[in-house]
Amino acid sequence: MLIFDAHLDLSMNALEWNRDITQPVAEIRRRETGRTDKVDRAKGTVALPDMRRGQVGLCVATQIARYVKTSNPLPGWQSPEIAWAQTQGQLAWYRAMEEAGQMKQIVDAAGLDKHVALWKNHPPADAPVGYILSLEGADSIRTPKHLERAYEQGLRALGPAHYGPGTYAFGTHSSGGLGAKGRELLKEMSGSA
Repeated sequence: MLIFDAHLDLSMNALEWNRDITQPVAEIRRRETGRTDKVDRAKGTVALPDMRRGQVGLCVATQIARYVKTSNPLPGWQSPEIAWAQTQGQLAWYRAMEEAGQMKQIVDAAGLDKHVALWKNHPPADAPVGYILSLEGADSIRTPKHLERAYEQGLRALGPAHYGPGTYAFGTHSSGGLGAKGRELLKEMSGSA
């Protein structure tokens, strides 16, 4: 059996929380015991060995980097350029996991079929976890060229908003819908611009 997880912040856990998710969750929690730099230390929820053991062989794996304007009280990056750079660091982490044989990026139907076949009947114990790259909140997409570059890098899903008011749309704990820039982004994505 192959289980598909539709949302995992893997690179964020690795880079912002400094979690080595090639280790089991129990080991990550042990390493974080007593640390107080983040509220949820020692409460990690996912790691690649545990995914394999639970037959979660495919997931939507996120990039996330919220840009916050000076009027926004939420935490985030101080410029769209910093947010873009953060997503590129997260992408580099996914690439490192691919090089180590831990993960496999899925970018098309043929790759999906091949990955499902690997996981279908008794996959190897070290089978790579497949991932479909998603961007949670589009604030780091500075221009249409950045969107094109992200697609070339394997981005296959994009949510225009995350928490609070964003560049393209209003997210949780804010009021409003898709803004003018969000409509422009959708046009770019659909090729109708």
